[in-house]
Amino acid sequence: MDALRPLGVDPALLIAYVINFAILVFLLRLFLYRPILNMLAERRQKIAEALEQADKVRQEAEVQRAEFQRELEEARKTSQEAAARAAQETEKMREAILVEARREADQIREQARQQIELERQQVMAELQRQVVDLAVELTRKVLGQTVAVDEQAQRQLIRQFLQEAGDLS
Repeated sequence: MDALRPLGVDPALLIAYVINFAILVFLLRLFLYRPILNMLAERRQKIAEALEQADKVRQEAEVQRAEFQRELEEARKTSQEAAARAAQETEKMREAILVEARREADQIREQARQQIELERQQVMAELQRQVVDLAVELTRKVLGQTVAVDEQAQRQLIRQFLQEAGDLS
């Protein structure tokens, strides 16, 4: 150690420096290094937990997104099915309305035919009555008022003639 003296280093002072340095390292290690390591370990653990929690949240979000997509697709299918059912129901209603309208039109036509036939029969009966009246009146004029004509028998004869003439045509 005497070799250090010509260099201007005092060995006793050097030993004091080394002891002070060792004590400083020991105290720093005891009071500063361990708490910093503990703090870094805690921080590392919190970061790992936060990453794990974030991963869980991301996975839950994926599950919820998938569930939302499934529900959305199901809602689309349901609305499409409802629209299709509504279209089918509308088509059925349209067909039913058309069938009912055709039935009513046929019924109206049939009623009109019956009414026309009834009116034709009434007109024919009125026409027959007028022909009978004219024939009786004509017979009366031709034969004259002096001859007694059985008007009822004459009307019956004319009606029978008209019916036979109607059967021929």
